[in-house]
Amino acid sequence: MVGHSLEVLYEDEALLIVEKPAGLHTAPLVEGEPDTLLALVLGAFPEISSVPGMKPSEPGLLHRLDRDTSGVVVIARTRAAFASLRLQFASGQVRKEYHAACACRADSLPLRDISIRSLFAPAGPGGRKVRVVMPEEKSARLLRRTAPALYRTEARLEKVHEGRALVEAVIQKGFRHQVRAHLAFTGLPIFGDPLYGVPVPPGAPQRMYLHASAVLLAHPVTGDELRITSPLPQAFSAVL
Repeated sequence: MVGHSLEVLYEDEALLIVEKPAGLHTAPLVEGEPDTLLALVLGAFPEISSVPGMKPSEPGLLHRLDRDTSGVVVIARTRAAFASLRLQFASGQVRKEYHAACACRADSLPLRDISIRSLFAPAGPGGRKVRVVMPEEKSARLLRRTAPALYRTEARLEKVHEGRALVEAVIQKGFRHQVRAHLAFTGLPIFGDPLYGVPVPPGAPQRMYLHASAVLLAHPVTGDELRITSPLPQAFSAVL
């Protein structure tokens, strides 16, 4: 695959954890799409093609990242590992940590923790975006269009300087665009996010500044706690 190579963060007989570059789809959106992270994985580990997935076209894949998000992706190498990990993901036992470079509404904000818990509803042309729906907004009409459960994001401002912030966000059960929409809703839009964010500052590389920096889960065979991390891309330093 032109321009991309597979970076393995963790590997054993049951489990594969890899790094997804920004700008690459996790899995094919249409049948036969060649330029995806999953295509790279299957090229290096062809036996994974026989493992179940969330869809028939996604063998071994436990979750996805948006195309322009970089970072950690978890893949099962056996059927038994997929079943174990799928249960962990579905029940909210997997901790997923993100880092985002965000714009602040003020030149200086105190470092603080933020917690947001909401429903989501489709928004925008063709439902491309999601709208944050707070529990107190619920109505019979709105509930018919929202996600069936509440989703929580815990965020912490790690650095703030001249209207820019490095934010850590943690989720355990995720919804489409959850971190992006929740941070924007709390007044911390992500740089380079075309749907919820703000333009990249002059001189910084063009990308969406959201990175899946760590995953914490129980090993599907041993049950041991496993935390795999991915370093913050160098591009973040140009923004922050």
